[in-house]
Amino acid sequence: MQLDTETAWRSLLERHLDCAVDVVFGRSRTHPVQTRVLDRDRNGLLVRLHVMFATAPVEIGESVAKWIRSGRRARRACALLDAWIEARLEEVAPTAPRRATVMTKGEVHDLTLLAAPLLAQEFAGEFQSTPGSPVLTWGRRGRSRTRHSIRLGSYVSESNLVRIHPALDQAAVPGWFVRTVIFHELLHAARPPHRGSGSRWIHHDAEFRAREATYRDHDRALRWEEQNLPRLLASARRGTPMRVRRSDVEDGEPRRRHGLLGFIQRELF
Repeated sequence: MQLDTETAWRSLLERHLDCAVDVVFGRSRTHPVQTRVLDRDRNGLLVRLHVMFATAPVEIGESVAKWIRSGRRARRACALLDAWIEARLEEVAPTAPRRATVMTKGEVHDLTLLAAPLLAQEFAGEFQSTPGSPVLTWGRRGRSRTRHSIRLGSYVSESNLVRIHPALDQAAVPGWFVRTVIFHELLHAARPPHRGSGSRWIHHDAEFRAREATYRDHDRALRWEEQNLPRLLASARRGTPMRVRRSDVEDGEPRRRHGLLGFIQRELF
């Protein structure tokens, strides 16, 4: 069996996992295998694989299925998969990153203004060497299909780019919360992932968590997210802003209200 197409991979994974699977080839070197639940009700998965998996033997395909099903408990499959990925990445030349469309000023929040105090205080002097301070941008707008989770931000090391989910660009989301999301992604830029035991990539180590916990709005942001996640998810699915509540006030000034906007992109990888 040849695993040289997304269709072939989908067939293999559906056979081993006994659920609907969508497979997409990508070019992420830091996350060559990614999975996401598409629909819990229908038990569906989205699997994104580095394009190098188009040359993988069936044994590697079966190892991917075992890893998805059992995680690190599938020790032999994980060891085989890690070794194959590491060897193939050495052979595959990094691709030139696509130039992203940068949009820092949103309908409500300006990412440049929100990030300025972070770069001047929390990250002062940390981005002086190449490639410099990360570029910030809002993600593409559009309705989201997500029902249970939302990725508020991401950092792409290949392009030194911080992308913020446009669901946060609305009047009901306080600026300090958006700034906290920016802080988290800038921290990823300042502390790149590293390999731990068993060649596993670690993105949030103890030092990362400790530094994140010291940020002044960290606990406040966790509470806000917990209280407002259902509203935010509904806003993302519908592509309409959340209703502004009395509590959505920052520094004593009411947030600006806007009409219906086409928010929200598909979940970010």
